[in-house]
Amino acid sequence: MAKIVPALLVENLDEAKKRIELLPEVEIMSVDIMDGTFVEPTTYFDAVEINSIESEVLFELDLIVDDPLPIIKAWAKHPRTARAIVHAEIDQDIRELLQTIHGLGLEAGLALLPKTKISDVEHLLNETDMVLIRGNEPGYSGRPLDTAMLGKVAELNQEHPDMAVTVDIGVNKKTIFELVRAGATHLSVNSAIYKEEDPVRAYEELRELASE
Repeated sequence: MAKIVPALLVENLDEAKKRIELLPEVEIMSVDIMDGTFVEPTTYFDAVEINSIESEVLFELDLIVDDPLPIIKAWAKHPRTARAIVHAEIDQDIRELLQTIHGLGLEAGLALLPKTKISDVEHLLNETDMVLIRGNEPGYSGRPLDTAMLGKVAELNQEHPDMAVTVDIGVNKKTIFELVRAGATHLSVNSAIYKEEDPVRAYEELRELASE
């Protein structure tokens, strides 16, 4: 069983508002944050404006950036921010960064590119509340799942069965069963919800499949 986490991968406040209002019963959403540094695209992620949207949804920050801490500090001022996920590959002291996230009162997550092995970050997992496995190279939405990542999810689940594991990129009705079977506990979804003709129905279908 896994939890579906809809993604706020948007270009402006209006798009963010529409996505949040479309799924009012969702517990937590992922704010996909890109500023043109770690990957080429950029997204809208203004902490004050997004948190001004009337809702009870919690926010998870998926920081696909080279310098995440200033963004995390801005979001940590808002009580609905629950978790910040940073990439293991950025040129910073990752252990110190994870500890700082905890110090701000947030859960700390660690994201891995497809090339990064579980063994590469083993020494950091005692500071980590969640590991995010990229199903493909991050950046542009809609890329397919690299099925080799199923093995990485299974390896992490076998070696650290109590670790929360989320998969981002390539999550859809065709891949969801294999991802859950491999051990994913959370599934971040953008295209398979918001690019469907009926996003609400698409979300409900994914949630049902993830619970089987």
